[in-house]
Amino acid sequence: MAVTPPEYSSETRAALRTIVAEYGPEALSRPTTMSNLLKDLLPDAPRVARMLVAAAEDHIADALRDYVSQGMDAATAARLTASLFAGATMFSPQACAWVVGEMAIAIGLLPTAAGTPTVTNPPESGSAVPTGRPAARSTFRPAAGPARAANVGAIAYIACENDNSVTPVDLLTGVAGAPIRTGNWSRAIAVTPDHAKAYVTNYGDGTLTPIAISSGTPGLPIKAGNGPIAIAITPDGMTAYVANEGDGTVTPVSLASGVPGAPISTGKRPYAIAITPDGATAYVANEGDGTVTPISPASGRLGVADAAGAPVAVGNGPVAIAITPDGTTAYVANHGDGTVTPISLATGTTGTPIAVGRRPVAIAITPDGTTAYVANHGDGTVTPIRLAPPARAAAPRLVPDSPITVGKRPWAIAITGDGKVAYVANHGDGTITPVNLASGVPGAPIAVRKRPWAIAFIG
Repeated sequence: MAVTPPEYSSETRAALRTIVAEYGPEALSRPTTMSNLLKDLLPDAPRVARMLVAAAEDHIADALRDYVSQGMDAATAARLTASLFAGATMFSPQACAWVVGEMAIAIGLLPTAAGTPTVTNPPESGSAVPTGRPAARSTFRPAAGPARAANVGAIAYIACENDNSVTPVDLLTGVAGAPIRTGNWSRAIAVTPDHAKAYVTNYGDGTLTPIAISSGTPGLPIKAGNGPIAIAITPDGMTAYVANEGDGTVTPVSLASGVPGAPISTGKRPYAIAITPDGATAYVANEGDGTVTPISPASGRLGVADAAGAPVAVGNGPVAIAITPDGTTAYVANHGDGTVTPISLATGTTGTPIAVGRRPVAIAITPDGTTAYVANHGDGTVTPIRLAPPARAAAPRLVPDSPITVGKRPWAIAITGDGKVAYVANHGDGTITPVNLASGVPGAPIAVRKRPWAIAFIG
């Protein structure tokens, strides 16, 4: 499939050379300048002009130069930058590779005879993930349609303790974008089902920050409760439920209006929340009293009282909860006693606790529902648990697999939509560890900002 009509290839190369010669290589990263110049230089190639302006918006030429300035060879820099661009735009990977190649030629990094750079794939197990990063780009924009599906889980927001921001990071290249300002002490991130917005809980000021993912622009803060520590969004994308550790409540928020509803009382120190796939019930893990509180949303309408059900006793210090994709079972990580408690959601009964590592703090379940992965803060590991069939979920004694060593003091874990890779945020050493779930082998750590606390995929 042709990347661009052949009759415009030479014109495009000539246009880029003219821009660099007359305005310098920096002009290639100025969207307004590029748009104005290309109207005259490429009047008959509007599609090519749009791709070049998009590359300017994502600072592709700057990324190329910064990679090379760090000692990377030009061909490798072009391949990585092509992957970065393909994961952040609506254009095909082939088109992105062609644009990157032409920009590399224009600024003198590649010879004229160089071929189009290839787009790199996600790392296989044990392969290195580059951790060097160029200067921060202004935005990351998730691709739409098939291109996005091919790069699922490639870009994530990372919240770091006491940072008052979230940072977009391309997990395939280790390249970070500019931090996005939130409220004080960002603690948790949830993304709407359509990937249009992310919502960040701010523990220090009791607010929720909405972020438009396409632009990386934060919106006005939404008032929650005291010490919002966790958030979950209903499958229809209409309502967010925010767990407030400081006052023992959950705040429902209408995402259409940004208006919070009446707080719902839970157990002591609610710390985590998950919603069933059908949106019928939210389950809140209460660290302070070792219980899980079920909440039945009132038809998604704020102003109508949501109903909290009878609490379910679990282990000591529950701080994380995940629900299987079929909605039959919740698994609760108990920080205080190093276990995971299964709960049959049909009956509200608990199963035999599963021993994991020291001080488990996060849990994620694969999309096919076969395995849970538990991040253990106390010993720097992730414990895989092969889950039982739904009919027996709360009855049998589940036996965990061998732990996987990750970074120092892991605090969060997220699994890609295709179920192939888990990414573990390591609070103690400022890294993200990718884990190939087919082999259980961790890849090279990706350096991020200090003390990462939460991770959520945005594209």
